[in-house]
Amino acid sequence: MINEAYERTIAPVADWVRQTRDNGMYFLEPPFESGQASRSRLRDRDVIMLSTSNYLGLAEHPEIAGAMKDALDQFGPSTCGARLSNGTTKLHHELEERLSQWLGAEAVALFSSGYLANLGAISAMCDSETVIITDQFNHMSILDGCRLAEGSVKIFAHNSIEKLEYVLERNADAAKKFIVVDGVYSLDGEIAPLDGISKLAEQHGAMLMVDEAHAVGVLGDGGRGAAAHFGIGSDVLMGTFSKSLAGVGGFVAGSTRLIEYIRHTSHAYIFNASLPAPTVAGVLKSLELMRRESWRIEKLWHNTARLRSGLLELGYEVMGSVTPVVPIMIGDDEVALKLANELIDDGLYVTVALPPAVPKNTSRFRANVSAAMDDETIDRALELLGQAGKRHGILS
Repeated sequence: MINEAYERTIAPVADWVRQTRDNGMYFLEPPFESGQASRSRLRDRDVIMLSTSNYLGLAEHPEIAGAMKDALDQFGPSTCGARLSNGTTKLHHELEERLSQWLGAEAVALFSSGYLANLGAISAMCDSETVIITDQFNHMSILDGCRLAEGSVKIFAHNSIEKLEYVLERNADAAKKFIVVDGVYSLDGEIAPLDGISKLAEQHGAMLMVDEAHAVGVLGDGGRGAAAHFGIGSDVLMGTFSKSLAGVGGFVAGSTRLIEYIRHTSHAYIFNASLPAPTVAGVLKSLELMRRESWRIEKLWHNTARLRSGLLELGYEVMGSVTPVVPIMIGDDEVALKLANELIDDGLYVTVALPPAVPKNTSRFRANVSAAMDDETIDRALELLGQAGKRHGILS
C-alpha cells in the first residue's frame, strides 16, 4: 500500500493519465509499427511523420543498417560494461576521432545518450565555486545537470543578451562562471544569439557550453552546428546522435585536458554502460553519409521553408521559428490533444507539447521537418492541418 503522503504526490499525474486513457485522448508513447521515415505505420494506418528528429532522412538508409549488421556480427549486441573497464571497442575510438576532426575539436567523449552527455559534463565541470548561468528555456537535461552540480544556478531571460550581461556583472567576483545554452531550442525552433553570448563569456572570463542537439546536421558549414553557424568557438560542445545522425547516444567535445577530466570524473561516463558497437558503427556511417550526401541539408532547408510558409499562409502562429523545429500554436490544452488524435485518423502524426513542458493553454504541435519528405507530402500535411484548424475554429 502507498501511504497518504506518497499518494498525494502520485495522484495528480496518475489520475490525469487514467482520465485521458478512458476518454481516448491519451497521446503519449504511440506504438509505431514501422521505422522513422517520411511516412510510417501507426494504429494500422499510414501516417505522414511530421514529428521526428530524423532531420536528414538517414534513419532508413540501407548503408547504415548494413554497417550495424556487420558490427553486430563482429562485436555482438552489447559491450556488457562501462567505458573505463571493458566497454570500449576500436569503433568507439574511431568515432571520437572522426568527430574531433569534423568539429575541429581536440578531443571528444561519447556518452550513451544526449541526456547523459549534458548531465555528465555539467555536473563534472561545475563544483561549489561555480556560478552556472543558464537560459530559462534550456532543455531539461541541462536543467537536471545544473541541479546535480554543486554550483549555484542563475537563470536569465530567454535569449536576452542584456539579462545575461546583468547576471555576469552581478557575479563578477565568482571564481568560476559557466554559461550553458541550447544552440537551437527544441520547442520553439529559435537559435541562441551565440555571437553575443560568446563575446560576453570572453569579457567576463566565463566558460561557454553549447548544446547542439538540434543543430548538428542542420546549421553551420557542413552541418557542424550553431556555433559553426556563428563562426564562434565554445569551451564545451555537446551533441546527440539520435536526431540528424539517426542513431542513439551523445558526445561532448573540447580540449584534450578538459575531455580527459570529464572521462575520469563524470559519473554518467564512468558508471554507465557503454554504447553498443553496432550503434557506434551506425553513427560512423551516418557521419560519412552526411558529408558525402550534402544535398540532404539543402533539401531539409527547402522543406523547412515550404512547411513554414504554408503554415503562415493558413493562418497558424509558428512563434518565430527559423529552423526545422516548427511549433504550431494551438492554445487550449484539450483541443490540442483532441486535434492530434483526429489527425492520426486523417493520416498525419504530429506530437503535442503540453503543460508542464509549456505554460497552461499555450499547447502547441511540434513539427520537425525532414529531408526525407517530398513536396507532395508537405502539401498534404498542410492540407490536413488546415482542415483540422478550421474544424475546431483555430483558423478562419
